Amino acid sequence: MGNSGGAAAHSGIDFQQRVAALAMCHMLCDLADLSLLGLDGAVRVEELRFETEDEIDDLVLVGPGVRYFVQAKNTISVSAAPTSDFGSVLGQFVRQYVTDSRPGDVYLLATSTEASARVRRELRKLTEAARLSRSSSAELPLNGAERDVLEKTEGLVRAHYETATGRAITAVELREILARIRVSSLDVREGGSLESAALLMLSVRSAIGPRLLWGGLIALAVSLARDRLAIDAEGLRARMGKYVRDHPEPPGPGASGLLNRETVAGLAFGREVVLAEASFEGRELVIADFRRFDEAGAKRVTFADGHVEWAPGERWRVVGRWATWAGLERHLENRAEEYRDRRVLMIPATFTDDPSDAPAARAHAEHCANLAERVEDAFGCRHCGDAVSEAGAPLIEVDEEGRPEDIGLVHQECLRPTDRVLGGVDGELLRENPRLRNFDYAGWIAALQGGQWMFGGIARAQLPVARIAWKSEYDDFSRGGWCVRISLEDGGANYVTDRGRVARRSERRAAEGAERMNADFAAARRSGDPWCYTPDGSGFAPYSRLLRQGEEPIPCVRAKAVRYTQAIGEAYSDCRRYYAPLAYLVDAETGDPVVVDGVITLLTDPLELDSYVRNWARSGVELPAFTVAGILSDEQFDRFVRLAMTRGTNLVVNPKLALDGSLVSGYLLDVFEDLTRGAAPVL
Repeated sequence: MGNSGGAAAHSGIDFQQRVAALAMCHMLCDLADLSLLGLDGAVRVEELRFETEDEIDDLVLVGPGVRYFVQAKNTISVSAAPTSDFGSVLGQFVRQYVTDSRPGDVYLLATSTEASARVRRELRKLTEAARLSRSSSAELPLNGAERDVLEKTEGLVRAHYETATGRAITAVELREILARIRVSSLDVREGGSLESAALLMLSVRSAIGPRLLWGGLIALAVSLARDRLAIDAEGLRARMGKYVRDHPEPPGPGASGLLNRETVAGLAFGREVVLAEASFEGRELVIADFRRFDEAGAKRVTFADGHVEWAPGERWRVVGRWATWAGLERHLENRAEEYRDRRVLMIPATFTDDPSDAPAARAHAEHCANLAERVEDAFGCRHCGDAVSEAGAPLIEVDEEGRPEDIGLVHQECLRPTDRVLGGVDGELLRENPRLRNFDYAGWIAALQGGQWMFGGIARAQLPVARIAWKSEYDDFSRGGWCVRISLEDGGANYVTDRGRVARRSERRAAEGAERMNADFAAARRSGDPWCYTPDGSGFAPYSRLLRQGEEPIPCVRAKAVRYTQAIGEAYSDCRRYYAPLAYLVDAETGDPVVVDGVITLLTDPLELDSYVRNWARSGVELPAFTVAGILSDEQFDRFVRLAMTRGTNLVVNPKLALDGSLVSGYLLDVFEDLTRGAAPVL
């Protein structure tokens, strides 16, 4: 006999600890945005409590004036039984409200895509409605499935409340409990989108490989849960010890810490180390190390047009300029062959104190700290504007006649000889992914949450090759007050969506759309292959197609135009970005997207780039020198595809090729209108 119960229990424990590890990522990276956990508001988590004495005991996130009580369930379905998982979760929510209720408390049911759609959609809609609507729940427009979920949920809440207090719950108390409940579907499984986001976030703090640190956080969560302990942000940093850096490093949302006032003010601003070309005593190069400011606080030399001017008429062409001797040494080590036979004159420093402690140097450091505070994009190159994500990228001060003062990162190839190098950035992720040297990691992380919905659905269907229908006539400007609800054979319902969001239409358009769909539904039923949804609502196709994909299709019964509400939009809109983010290759010479045999390649995970490049090389694909850029919004994606199509260029996502160059896996992009005009219900 198989141990399916044990496997399910293990899966649930793993899910719970991965949710906890994701929360710890927020703490390590000092993030105030909890959107990765499906929560709104700018809250910085100060403490995590595991398996607490609270009624909701899986995990508690504590922030300034707010508590998030988390019940983590990998799989859960709606049930009227008080002893079911669903009944148990609601019982804990009720007892927490009765025994220790504070304003601002949130009761979070964290679940996965494997949970019942009744929980992820219908329950979510009902709890959203409780927060958004002042009317009673009985006045909300509900379909059969929503009414069933509401009746079971309210019945359990009433029963648990009476058991806990000995009296019946009031309507106000019932609504307050429902309003405190949040439902989040978190893809934290191995290889899931949120694990990918966590790995990128951890590169901010990781002194080792981000995957190793992620695994360490999961293991720590297991240990803390077993011993029923709590941990605050300081304790978390102490526990991770040598695996966590004291200061954030790129890439990630915490990257702006590189240019914070404290960091910049602590850099060396009182010394100049200059390597210059000059015919001096028979030498070709001169290395000069000297104080930057004189006793009156004035700069001792000036830099202009790539030269350093020592005195009127005495100008040397600058090869490089650094704030410290160590910076010069790194430069010489990296270019040892270039300087091997060059004759160099050394003009050493004569000071014994630290020039950066001089009053003029401290004042200049404060001035540069002010400059740094005005830099909006800490990891944008101060010269070309593109993202900087290469190991060893220089942190520089621009101090040259005729150029505005500035401070920040630059690409190695953008570095000017007169840029005063203050230091550089490094990180495991940057060293392991040198091809992504100009990649916008921070923008990618932000876009990944709630993104790539289309590709997640294809991955769940396990289709090695699929065609993606892109709508060239997509319209997201309509704010009509109506939408189309599709009733299902099992009593549930879905709403017509466009790019993962409930489509808002005028009453006339919604009614006409519902009428067309009903005609198509009737014709499909007569043919013996009805239109169906998958149980999680992510797939819509004929019964036979979904069956071949291993799904359990739920036939559509009827489409109807109904009033749009914010609760419907929140509960049945599956994503923020349908396609984005996606990465593409950029020709390093021309700056245009790389086109091979009339095809542009897009990738859903840029960290897997090396694997794709090796595969393409085996099939004979030759690539030019390239960098990698990101498409971070669906609006950018539309413009990108439209331009490519106009030029007669095809697009493919995540292509893996056989040795003969044929496509083994990947997603081909087609124009939706060409494929489906008049052929199927339009969703």
